[in-house]
Amino acid sequence: MGKRKKRKTVKKAARTKRATKKRRATPAGRKAKKKAAPAKAKAKKKIKKKKTTASKPRANKKKAAPSKAKAKKKKKAAPPKVKVKKKVTPSKPKRTKETRKPTPRKKPTPPKKIPFSKALKDQIATVLVTGATRCVGSFLVQHLLREGYSVIATDHKDREILAQAETDGLVFKPGDLSNPSFVASCLEGVDAIFHPGSHADGKPLFGDPGPSPVDGTRNLYQQARERGIKRFILITSASLYGRHHGPVAEDGMLESRDEYEQTQSEQESIVLENTLPGLPSATIIRPAAVYGPGCMSTMASLATLPPLVTTLGPYFIPLSGGPRMNLVHGDDVARAAAFLLLHPAAYGGIFNVADNDPMPFGHFLNVAMESYGLRPLGPGVAYPPSTLLQSILPYVEEDAIFSPLGNLSNILWERIVRTHRLNKNLMPRLDQGAVPLGTRDLIVDNRKLLGLGFQLKYPKFRRGWKNTQAWYLKKRWIPRPNEL
Repeated sequence: MGKRKKRKTVKKAARTKRATKKRRATPAGRKAKKKAAPAKAKAKKKIKKKKTTASKPRANKKKAAPSKAKAKKKKKAAPPKVKVKKKVTPSKPKRTKETRKPTPRKKPTPPKKIPFSKALKDQIATVLVTGATRCVGSFLVQHLLREGYSVIATDHKDREILAQAETDGLVFKPGDLSNPSFVASCLEGVDAIFHPGSHADGKPLFGDPGPSPVDGTRNLYQQARERGIKRFILITSASLYGRHHGPVAEDGMLESRDEYEQTQSEQESIVLENTLPGLPSATIIRPAAVYGPGCMSTMASLATLPPLVTTLGPYFIPLSGGPRMNLVHGDDVARAAAFLLLHPAAYGGIFNVADNDPMPFGHFLNVAMESYGLRPLGPGVAYPPSTLLQSILPYVEEDAIFSPLGNLSNILWERIVRTHRLNKNLMPRLDQGAVPLGTRDLIVDNRKLLGLGFQLKYPKFRRGWKNTQAWYLKKRWIPRPNEL
């Protein structure tokens, strides 16, 4: 019976083998084989591990007896841990629009009160402004009228720039200050004098420069002393300073290189040499090169260069470098003079007026071109060193360089003036008189004036030049870019 059972089991095993072979041949069987393969592999690994662990002989090593110190530590029972209750902080309520408090804003610091002589302010009611049709003089008239003064304005020519001549509180008297009788008629009832003269804006471009400013200053100051006029403010020029490598203060050395600077120096000497105790109390203002609306000096010729370049195309070649200098807007010069009228620290003093933007000479030309709408072409050209120009120019004839350039630029500009019907008040300045601007540094130090509390309206040249160019375009002194 035992043999039969063995045979039956063998036959069953053979059948099962055949059946499994048939199943594996089918696609379903193949899938089942793949699924069962990882499980079989794991089972085989377990069997191998058991065999290896069983085959290793156990090491019959006795455990080392614990030390006495460790035994004592085990005997000592650790103290039970006490649970510390955490403090429950109440949650902050969410801030809503109703509960939210507005953050207090910082109060703006009030401007510093400018000290002035109250007694003198009550005594000054009428002022005289010379050179009233020029850039600085016209701005002076506007400021003084706003302050409530009665203004007597005078100049040797009557120009349209004095548009406010019909307003109340202003009397305009054209005439010659070198005539003592005319000066006497202008000083009737006057309490203070502003004397920018006809040359305070700078060297005139062309035309009649007017009577001698030295004779007019002498007549004006002498009669002011005789009449007991309280304040006399003279405006000359910072071009009197010699060549300096850094900022020039009021105590800098003075030089007179041409007729224009000689007249400015003589006017200052008339006032400084005759300053005796008593009236009038004199103040001298030395502005840097002046530009602004109504200006007809050397710096005003800068406005004629962009239209000339525009006739050749919409591009310009920028200049880099050159002597460093700072300019001043005519409005700031007038505001400084009105500021110093009543300031006690201004009596008998000299003050520079200039902006806070000293730049190389080439940068001034680039700003004028860009504000007119021209685009720079390439990286530009380096400006010749000032030392090289100063060493060459004395040995070169003036007519050999400046006459051809000046004549050509004047012919082209006159053609633009005729075709576009412009007011002929400007002219390109390419002559020997414009050489000092492009050959020497002149940075005017204005810290003495700013230390008294004065604030510039145009501390940067770019902003002031946009204002100036807009005025020239409006008054038809230069053509619009789209007209060329």
